[in-house]
Amino acid sequence: MNPIIFAIAAFAAALAFSYLLIRRRAKQKREKLPKPAATKPNPNDRVISCPACAQQIKFTLPLKSNKAQCRKCAAQFKLDVDAHGNVYITEIKLPKDDTAIKTLDECFTVLDVKADAIPMDIRTAYKKKISEYHPDKVENLGAKIRQVAEEETRRINAAYAMLQEAGRV
Repeated sequence: MNPIIFAIAAFAAALAFSYLLIRRRAKQKREKLPKPAATKPNPNDRVISCPACAQQIKFTLPLKSNKAQCRKCAAQFKLDVDAHGNVYITEIKLPKDDTAIKTLDECFTVLDVKADAIPMDIRTAYKKKISEYHPDKVENLGAKIRQVAEEETRRINAAYAMLQEAGRV
């Protein structure tokens, strides 16, 4: 047998053997990994849709309070639970819409960027504004300051979300 052909055949056999060995080790590793335990859903968990914006809101029975607030649109509502565990929304107080952002120009104004800003500049301005007004930064200050910070954070998030939907970010 020609020595070159023999060397090529030996190399091919070694390559095939190492490939099979690697596959066997990977399979053994996968078999050793513990399978994630299937979590059973809590029978006391309930999900409702916000009547104002359709945001899904999850909570657990029994309720600590019969009042709830949507984190997305800040609508407040009263919840009642019957004897069978069914949840009903009985009263709705929609948030005041006088501070709502309606145009892309308002979004740029809220974020303090020019209308022709590139996505990276918009993202940077958003992060800077959020860090300035985030409610966690002012949690030790007065209630009015916290409320202003929460409202401004909502406006900043709404402006950024509107720019994302418009494809500007």
